[in-house]
Amino acid sequence: QAAAAAAASKAQSKSFLEIYNESCASHKVRPNSAVQALLPSRPGVPVSSAAAGEVSLDLSRNYVGDRGFLAILDVVQRWPTLQRLIVTENGLRNNAIKALTAAALKHPSLTAIDVSDNYISEGAGKALETLLKENSRVVELGFSNTKIDVDCRLRLKDLLAINGATRKHG
Repeated sequence: QAAAAAAASKAQSKSFLEIYNESCASHKVRPNSAVQALLPSRPGVPVSSAAAGEVSLDLSRNYVGDRGFLAILDVVQRWPTLQRLIVTENGLRNNAIKALTAAALKHPSLTAIDVSDNYISEGAGKALETLLKENSRVVELGFSNTKIDVDCRLRLKDLLAINGATRKHG
């Protein structure tokens, strides 16, 4: 037990940059320099926030691809205060979105995700539906310029409305 506690403490003492670099190595992908520039190199250093004090990670127009995105998800999963994740134009496909939704299901503070301008379709749409059904904290979802069909888009919008109403009255 002591060894597990020490390992957990050591993991928490790593910066997001260290987590990302180690995850890139384990996934056998080259770290993306633009992603590295966004992540703090010291543990406990907050990442720059969006308006109104919201903690955001904006990777827009930054090709990472499916395998590279897995390394980013390792950071997201270990970032409990992250509220907004923007991954527009990241070269993501359905499998990356499925991995994202799995990570976001239990995330304690993630409320907004934008996956617009990625080559995603029905498989990603179904995974996003499941996420919105099972995690009512997610109240904003961008999915424009994707191959997600019209029926699925309507279901996603309905689920977002339900989550938004739940949040206002909950």
